[in-house]
Amino acid sequence: MYKANLTEQQIENIQIDHGIVFANYGEEDQRMLGPTRGGGGFTVTANIRNIEYDGRKGRTKGLQVIDELDAQLTVTHLDSSLETLALAMPYAKLDNDKITCGSASMGIIPEEAYLKNVTMFCKTVGGEYKKITLYSALSEADFALTAAPKGEGEMPLEVYAHWDPKDSEQDLYTIEDVEAIEYEVEGD
Repeated sequence: MYKANLTEQQIENIQIDHGIVFANYGEEDQRMLGPTRGGGGFTVTANIRNIEYDGRKGRTKGLQVIDELDAQLTVTHLDSSLETLALAMPYAKLDNDKITCGSASMGIIPEEAYLKNVTMFCKTVGGEYKKITLYSALSEADFALTAAPKGEGEMPLEVYAHWDPKDSEQDLYTIEDVEAIEYEVEGD
């Protein structure tokens, strides 16, 4: 009879708890996004094309091409600061105490609207973290802000990694194991 015993390594790699999310992690302007609700989600979507040929029986090893690859991080945040709201509307202009959107918001999204990265840390049973980083990150979801009695406003933030047409060697995303989250809290 087969026994399905787990190894210590498998147990230590179980992801627990919510994700902690940063904009521009490791950069001079890094900041933690929060508070959040419901944790965060990371999704990679590959568009795989199967090369068809006469006599093909189905998906064929060695005859598949990845045409597109996308990575997305989704988090629901409760922080309604203008700075955080502006992350969800990269087409709008943040100017000190207000966000504006007008005819200047139309057209090509400027390069400075893209974050250098968005990074999420997920704790494991072993006490370490999975560090997931999306590069050239930008929110592309519709913006929604709801005010409800006896409730908090939840704002979805869907951030996509973007390929850089000027740097074909840049990573789209990375996933790595790290021992700790290194950051300074304002006022420290």
